[in-house]
Amino acid sequence: MSAKNPNASRAFQIVIRRIQSDIQNKKLRPGDRLAPERQLAESLGVSRATIREAIRALEMIGLVVSRQGEGNFISDRMDLALLQPMTISFYLGGGSLYDIHHFRQSLEIEATGLAAADPSPDFIQHITAVADQMEIAPDIDTSAALDDDFHQSIAAASNNCLIRDSLTAATTLLETVRYQARIAIISKEKDEGNALYFQHRRITDAIVAKDPILARKRMLEHMIYVEDFLSDISPDKLPDLAELPAKK
Repeated sequence: MSAKNPNASRAFQIVIRRIQSDIQNKKLRPGDRLAPERQLAESLGVSRATIREAIRALEMIGLVVSRQGEGNFISDRMDLALLQPMTISFYLGGGSLYDIHHFRQSLEIEATGLAAADPSPDFIQHITAVADQMEIAPDIDTSAALDDDFHQSIAAASNNCLIRDSLTAATTLLETVRYQARIAIISKEKDEGNALYFQHRRITDAIVAKDPILARKRMLEHMIYVEDFLSDISPDKLPDLAELPAKK
């Protein structure tokens, strides 16, 4: 057994490195189907069992998605691939709601600055329309959907895939508590006016003005405002690892 394991390990790594190399060289892109197991085994000189083992490992980290009867595919949802290890790191590290919020805050601020540097006409039109709708949102669910659209649009407009996918994963991790925070904010705003709309409008205006410095400042103000409500959130509302979205 001891003589066999090193060879098996090397064969396993050969498969992993080959797939990683094909991704790096753009021979494989998100959504692409991998070659059949038999073909991979023959081209790499390893057993089909080794191919299956390597595929399972890549599936566990979210790089590969297996579909019954269809084959194995490179994932086109890297945000979901990041969510599981991010959540495990959060729990193992004894993280708090503030840790998640501050991580998201740093990404949001930079994404907003990048998005404001050279916003496309389509992006400006979309984010302005979303901000307008937030002012007249009839209920919390509509408000929540518009808020998600607003922030996801900024992340996409940053044109930085690492920021975009990390931010999406962090936002998903915060989903249950964000909803509670939104309820607390809206309840307070019954007496104080629509502060959330005002903040999103100021972020939008800075982006439309193509002012990255001001856009970052406006997003920071918004994040600090939201942070004030985190102390009202119950710790038992943190996400359950077993209930995280499945990798698709």
